[in-house]
Formats: sequence, structure tokens, C-alpha cells
Amino acid sequence: MKGKQSDIQELAGFLERKRITNSKIVLAGGCFDIFHIGHLDYLEAARKLGDVLIVGVNSDESITRIKARPPVFQAKARTAVLAALTVVDYVFEFGEDTLSEQLVRLRPHIFAKGSDYRDRWFPEMEAALEIGCEIRIAGEAKISSSSQLRHLLAPERRRQ
Repeated sequence: MKGKQSDIQELAGFLERKRITNSKIVLAGGCFDIFHIGHLDYLEAARKLGDVLIVGVNSDESITRIKARPPVFQAKARTAVLAALTVVDYVFEFGEDTLSEQLVRLRPHIFAKGSDYRDRWFPEMEAALEIGCEIRIAGEAKISSSSQLRHLLAPERRRQ
């Protein structure tokens, strides 16, 4: 693989080789629209759960469907920011609304969800349980979000 950014097919083959060495694989994911301290906390905590941290990033189209608005930054920029982080081993973009298909394809040992999912059902839960993947909550209590930052930075708020 070239660099940290990869496509799902290439990544699946790479992870098969990592399993041979008994490396514990962790999968995390999200929109990462406006990167903030909460994202960093989540990824650092997820990295501590295993040997290899793979991060799935929602495509621009999936963010538009999920959030009913386009992303602030395009997927190419969001994946580049994540790839620059030392805690992240590999990054891929996915077009679905959830990571369920990628969980089944990549078969990580651990699926890390952010602290905002503590005590909550999430859409990938069934897929994670189906493949025997451990589900872990990573990071401290959520203190900020891209939506909050977007609202604070909105042009109409700056005029006040």
C-alpha cells in the first residue's frame, strides 16, 4: 500500500497479512467534518485498544444524506488530515451511511465507537456482533462536535 490512504479492497488484503502476525486490528469511523479535540481524543483512545488503527471516513454524499447538508470539507481533505495523525495507521473513504459493510469486509478485532454512543444502540451493532467483533467505547465524554462548531462559525452568527 502507498501511504496511509487506501481503498477497501487493498486494505482487506493488508489486514489479512496483519492477522498472521497476531496484530489486533481496531476500526473506527465517522464524518470528521471539522476536526476538533473530541475527534483526537476518540482516535487516541481507539488506538490504545489494539496494534493497528483503521479509520473509515464518510464520503461527501453520505454526509449529505446523514446530516441533510453537505460537508464543510471534502472527503479528500478530511482523509488527508486523518492520515497525517500518528495515531492513525490507515484511512479509507466509504460511501454508505454506516460502516456495517466495511466491518464485515475488514473483520477487525475491535470496533471503536465514540463516547456519544455510550449506552446507545448504533447501526453497525448487528454487523459487529455477527462477525464476533468486540465493541468498545473510545474517548472521554463528548465535549464538542462538528455541528456545534459549524453553528458557532456560521456567517449569520458572526454578524451579531
